[in-house]
Amino acid sequence: MWSESLKVIWLALPVVAAAVVLTLTNKFDLAPWLKKPLDCGATFRGKRVFGDNKTLRGALIYGIVSALAVIPQGIWRVPSLELFDYSQTYLPYAMDVGLLLGLGWVLGELPNSFLKRQQGVGPGESGRWWNAVLDQVDSLVGALLCLSPVFVAPWQVWALVLVICTGLHVAFNVLFVMIGIKENVF
Repeated sequence: MWSESLKVIWLALPVVAAAVVLTLTNKFDLAPWLKKPLDCGATFRGKRVFGDNKTLRGALIYGIVSALAVIPQGIWRVPSLELFDYSQTYLPYAMDVGLLLGLGWVLGELPNSFLKRQQGVGPGESGRWWNAVLDQVDSLVGALLCLSPVFVAPWQVWALVLVICTGLHVAFNVLFVMIGIKENVF
């Protein structure tokens, strides 16, 4: 189990890198011209579809940084840390793994954002308890689903990803709150 846990962390590293870059980008409002809402201001039943926090800037950072962050894993391979053979992916240096993870992360957040907007919960707010839980796992589900063209995760990996990566997500949020980069954990 310890070995599988390390493999899950290894798989998550590109998205963790993207999350750190996005958090710093948001904190210092870098690339403000990309801070365009993904929903383009559209509404459904009089309420925003996703809100202002789901932006083109975030989607691009997750996709690009995750794709770039996986390159060292593809070049200097450590097969004992891979959940699947990275050399069998389509793009050089397993960049598709990072791109799919980043895309999945972004897409996974959208349904919960939509539900929260429809409930009247503002961007960046937790809402009801189940929204806070979904906030921690929605992206993980999206990432694993989008990764399926190169790797279909067995249920044991799903379970480990949900436990380990939710813990990592919360731990980073706590760290970012403690150092003043974020305002709230959830």
